[in-house]
Amino acid sequence: MEKILLKIIKYGVCLSLFTPLVISPDFFFPYVGPKSIYFLALAQIVFFSYLILAVKNSKYRPKLNILLIALSCLLLVLILSSVFGVDFQKSFWSKYERMTGLLMWFHLFAFFIVLSSVFKKKADWLLFFGVSVFGAVIAGIIALFALSGVELIGSSSRSGATLGNSSFLGAYLLFNFFFAVYLFFETNKEKIKNKFNKAFNFYALLSIGMISLSLYFSTARAALISTIGGAVLIFLLWLVFTRKNALKYIGIVFLSVGIIGAVAAVFLTVFSTDMVEKKFIDKFGSSSMKPRFEVARMSIEGLKERPLLGWGMGNFGLTFTKHFNPKFFTEEFGNDIWYDKAHNIVFDTLNSSGVLGFLAYLFVFAAVFWILWKNFLKKKIGFWAASIFSVVLVSYFIQNLTVFDMVSSYLMLSLVLGFVGSACNKETDDSYKKGNWQIPIILILFIACFISFVIQPLRADRSVIKAVSATPFSEERLSLYKKTLELSPIGSDQIKEFFADSSLSYLEKYIKESSELSEELKDDVEKRIKKEIDFISSQLEESVERVPLNFRSSLKLGKIYNDYSMIDKSKVSEAERVLEKAIEVSPNNQQGYWNLAQTYLYQNKINEALLSAQAAVDLEPAVKRGHLILIQVASFTGNVETLREKINQALSINEEWATDITSVL
Repeated sequence: MEKILLKIIKYGVCLSLFTPLVISPDFFFPYVGPKSIYFLALAQIVFFSYLILAVKNSKYRPKLNILLIALSCLLLVLILSSVFGVDFQKSFWSKYERMTGLLMWFHLFAFFIVLSSVFKKKADWLLFFGVSVFGAVIAGIIALFALSGVELIGSSSRSGATLGNSSFLGAYLLFNFFFAVYLFFETNKEKIKNKFNKAFNFYALLSIGMISLSLYFSTARAALISTIGGAVLIFLLWLVFTRKNALKYIGIVFLSVGIIGAVAAVFLTVFSTDMVEKKFIDKFGSSSMKPRFEVARMSIEGLKERPLLGWGMGNFGLTFTKHFNPKFFTEEFGNDIWYDKAHNIVFDTLNSSGVLGFLAYLFVFAAVFWILWKNFLKKKIGFWAASIFSVVLVSYFIQNLTVFDMVSSYLMLSLVLGFVGSACNKETDDSYKKGNWQIPIILILFIACFISFVIQPLRADRSVIKAVSATPFSEERLSLYKKTLELSPIGSDQIKEFFADSSLSYLEKYIKESSELSEELKDDVEKRIKKEIDFISSQLEESVERVPLNFRSSLKLGKIYNDYSMIDKSKVSEAERVLEKAIEVSPNNQQGYWNLAQTYLYQNKINEALLSAQAAVDLEPAVKRGHLILIQVASFTGNVETLREKINQALSINEEWATDITSVL
């Protein structure tokens, strides 16, 4: 049984390393959901096989060490921050667009336990890194072909290949570049006598070239720069720790300067955002960078409100809307008005888990460095292992100042941590065996977990696409809506909003075409519309009631009621109620005022609509959309002077808006 279980675990780990290549257009967020569920499935198979192994033989049980303590502390803080956060459901389950909640962290932790406790031979790790690098080479080739207009895999992203985003691809390739470097030096330093070792060494060298090429042609500039910087850092460490002449001192000087410069750059980026923005971003940056600095400020504001444990994992979107800056609707800020991540590992961690979470996160890095260099100085591991796996974490951290983690980068991080943890768990002979009474319990737990955390989420993910593809306002569609939300809580709020958007688009189409229908047909269609919209609105009401700070669901609910009032006049008062609360939640967000202005128009409250539209303009006069809405509302007043005043007000800010103003009038 031990041999069988070890094979299951080893093959399971190897298969999991192909997670970044998984993609399917049949699922909601095809680049994320299928990958994450694929990894969850394999992680469970591997972990529960390991539990049986550990029960039967004590030598496979984890040994207490500083890295295990650090990761346990981090997991504990994440649990506490989620429990005491704003939305535990989102913190635990996350959503199909991200899949990085507590559920994923439990699986990553279990994966680490298995890697660090079972695999203690270098040959195993060379195999794992070799498999991982092979997957990265495939992803890189797909990306290169996609850039030239050739899709090797259907629906793969042009810039991000099977990962859907160039930044995620860059992070994945970054890890594997250093894995390939490690493979090269580990196979090169020994006397290569057989053809297999020679081939493996050549494979590593070829992989370095292919991954480098893919990184260079990708748009993941942060990952590319971090990788180059990491390579330079390894060279400097080589000078310091392996040379004994003047080169050693040259290495010390450059290494010291580099460390001071890197720390200063990180400090300025994280703690002096105003100065960096004024000195560099305003002069040389793009519109995509300005909102990042504003998001950083919002993170700090959120941290002030919840300093110890933060808002809970996955809840940055609530911080963003609460502290929304009206400038996000301007061209200067790129018109990107929704952020659910801070796009910076420091601010993301501080916001989600507070100061305690950030310290626990740093503790993990410190534990890795301690283990690697302690073992190197004791000559238990070689220079290349100590330097490469230290540097890969430094490079990963630096590039994460511009992006956030997904399952692919988390998987690579787990592989690194597992390798380092295995250095603390050398093979021993002092093992003892126990009975088999625990095995049925483990199997029952496995079945329950697999159904709850793999099968049901997978069914729900696929059901989302089926639901929105069904005939509008049909019994089948409504049934699929209900079934999807019952299958799994993952991303339920986002799915409800997605369903709302789909139903709204068909409702607006019906409103435009309803005049052409007979009264009898209209009655039949409206009965079916009401059933579907009533269900959607009740689900959104539940989301808002559960998390009152959920501005996005409140806004969507207000839009639903606004359009719904076209066939049921009583709903317009519901729209007013919901949108007024939405404005209380996010008082600086123009969307609440714009939708409330529409509600007032439906109630024939022209002056109130004008005041609401004007309030949105007053928040940020540079927003063109705000002026266009205000001018539209002013046209309903019938007052030519008021209309002329609003037009002149807009043109005084930007004369180029004249064409758009003519269009809306």
